[in-house]
Amino acid sequence: MNRIKRWWNSVSGKLTTGALQMNDVTARELCRMLQRCPVCGGEFTEHTYAHFAVTVFGDDVAARVKEFLTICEEHRWEEVQRFQEFDANRDALVAYAMRCSSGRLAALIERSPYETYESDRLIACDVLDDASGRQLEKLVAQTDWRKLIWT
Repeated sequence: MNRIKRWWNSVSGKLTTGALQMNDVTARELCRMLQRCPVCGGEFTEHTYAHFAVTVFGDDVAARVKEFLTICEEHRWEEVQRFQEFDANRDALVAYAMRCSSGRLAALIERSPYETYESDRLIACDVLDDASGRQLEKLVAQTDWRKLIWT
């Protein structure tokens, strides 16, 4: 099931029928985990998100995982963006940028397990100051932003 979900995540938000965006599994999961916008405290109307980085998660790559989390915490966005390691047969840590309708950004880190019986878990949510948010936003292509829709 997670393989299908991961495939869907890779195309979600990119498939359209006319002007309507198809159901976006990632958007729905982020909304479920967050419940409310961490920036404004409101619902997700006019909010967007973008996949930013991913790394494999496991004991055998503990040093790499620690490096990923450290540079996320230190807001070294160009370095974070270099993490693009994904293995469909392994757990992953996924970083997202979330843009509030106010224009401010939050950085989100999700643990996405390979096992079907485990759900995704939000492990970090960092509301960014304006300078850090602008730096992150510059690194995300305009075409990578997707609507954050609670369905």
